Amino acid sequence: MAHSDDDIGREGGRLRISDDPERSGPGSPKGKAGRLLGSVPVLTFFLLMLVAGISMLAWRASLWKESVVVSRVVVSGANLLSRKQIEGSLALFAGRKLAEVREEEILRALASEPYIKQVRIGRELNGIIRVTLTERQPLATTLFQGRPMIVDKEGLLLPDSGVSARYHRLPLVYGISGAAPSANGAWRMPESDERMLESLIAAFAQAQYAGLMLREIHLSPGNQSWFLVSGSPIRFIIGNDGNFKEKLKKFEIFWQKVIAKKGLDCYESVDLRFRERVFAREPEVAGPSPAPHVPSPAAPSQLPALQTSPH
Repeated sequence: MAHSDDDIGREGGRLRISDDPERSGPGSPKGKAGRLLGSVPVLTFFLLMLVAGISMLAWRASLWKESVVVSRVVVSGANLLSRKQIEGSLALFAGRKLAEVREEEILRALASEPYIKQVRIGRELNGIIRVTLTERQPLATTLFQGRPMIVDKEGLLLPDSGVSARYHRLPLVYGISGAAPSANGAWRMPESDERMLESLIAAFAQAQYAGLMLREIHLSPGNQSWFLVSGSPIRFIIGNDGNFKEKLKKFEIFWQKVIAKKGLDCYESVDLRFRERVFAREPEVAGPSPAPHVPSPAAPSQLPALQTSPH
């Protein structure tokens, strides 16, 4: 079979036949496709068509979205509040166009609920508005202006509309004064009292036994705050100057070594404010007959130093 000079080459003293011209070369289909795709006007045309298609889809989607009607409002995150009640207050948005409902309207509809701390709002193209609530966390209970109130972790005083009944161990706090009006009909504790109370309750939560025994906390100025435990009338003076964790360790040691043996009412007060020592005052006992003169107050009895960890 004869070959032309273009088809035959010499390499290493041997004849070489070139590739099939139908498969490669300037006139091959592969070469034509490369030239076609490499053409700038053609690529520009394809890009313009793609952008136009995407723009058309986005335009049609926006038209469809504007026509979507709110079918219902779904609420999640409501534990202290009634989910059905919240959904009922938001039912007024049903039937309106989804795109026309503003977040400000939803927040305004929930503004009267003091237990709502944060609201997240999401919209779905099936017509559902999802409202996710973050509620305030109760820290304690109190009586304020003659009404039972909930103290939350930010020092807000909220109406106790059955909330405390859902918690087993919320301590009762006395001595809150100087609270100022806040939003949603709530009141706010003074910042100093708020920090002290939060730190004290956190120390009780970390204690092994004291948190289970805590009944009341009495806030008092002049480093005189004290607490009561269940089943005992003894006032345990803990102060306002912090270091509550170590003071509660001393309380637990003193309770196990002394009070558990002598009785739950063996002292009038126990002072936990001193370093590695506890001072206790015995209750005054009236004699069988009136005394001829008024006795002086009993001096606190100092107990041996307790084995506690150093401050």
